[in-house]
Amino acid sequence: MGSEPRHVVHRLHPALASVLGRTQGTAIGQALADRVIEAGAAKAFDTGVDRTAALAAFRWFLERSAGEGMPLTSAGYLKPADVEAAAAVLPAMEEWPGSVRREINAHPVHDLREHMRESGLLRKYKGTLRSSRLGAACLKDVDALWKHLADGLIVGGELVDTDTSVLLLVHLATTDGPIDRATIASTLTDLGWMHRSGDPFSEWDVYPVWNFQWEVLGNVGDPANAGAIGRVASDAAKALIRDALMQERRDNDH
Repeated sequence: MGSEPRHVVHRLHPALASVLGRTQGTAIGQALADRVIEAGAAKAFDTGVDRTAALAAFRWFLERSAGEGMPLTSAGYLKPADVEAAAAVLPAMEEWPGSVRREINAHPVHDLREHMRESGLLRKYKGTLRSSRLGAACLKDVDALWKHLADGLIVGGELVDTDTSVLLLVHLATTDGPIDRATIASTLTDLGWMHRSGDPFSEWDVYPVWNFQWEVLGNVGDPANAGAIGRVASDAAKALIRDALMQERRDNDH
């Protein structure tokens, strides 16, 4: 006898629900809603991700900074041996040109470890980089690390940044190649965002938020393109995005 069909309802992140509500009834809003439906369908049929493998770069930092941590230079940077070791496991460093012995020349290494510090996973202490209590807990529980990273993908603070982050995530989760930044900019204009001069947003205005998100997403799984322009999210990164945008409520949830 076959198993009973599983009915799944998704709870949308409030920021995503807000964007959908404010664009409802417009052509661009319908296109966005279609993408959300597509992402929800992919989440419902998700066969699972090897989270330990997908988050290898983050786990490397947490493992290396456990205990007495990693010694830093007098200027507060990672030492050359640690930069080289980190670069070897970061997907975003796979095609990085030039030397990787100095952190200042290995931007993805620097950006990821700073992102992890700012998000509470790492901390600086007496000239070393150490895992925090949260980081130590996430090293023991990869599901907790996955949730922590997913929870940080939607930017808080200024509403324009939150809207931008939501739109970027929806497009990244539902695009096989590079995302259409111009459409994201047009949607932000439809939402009422513009420059103080009155000029509408352009595709380049999405980069500050996108750069922040890519510090994580570019190091999840094996991105097809982790470069500054192309940036094609891996299947694992898309699964992380879906978990950031929506949660499953199963039949027996109350």
